[in-house]
Amino acid sequence: MTTEIEWPASEAELVPYLRELLHSAAPILLEGLIEQATVEVPRVFPDVDVIAALRRALS
Repeated sequence: MTTEIEWPASEAELVPYLRELLHSAAPILLEGLIEQATVEVPRVFPDVDVIAALRRALS
């Protein structure tokens, strides 16, 4: 199951956006959201280390 994610306009907004997205998601959706982020974040923000961004968002 995938959710249409509207990514933020800037890299500076990415971690707070991911934090809100992941912390407010239903537990059943988390794995899919993380997988989707690992694919889409590098496409939208090529200079971002997606794993580091996800770690910061989940900490």
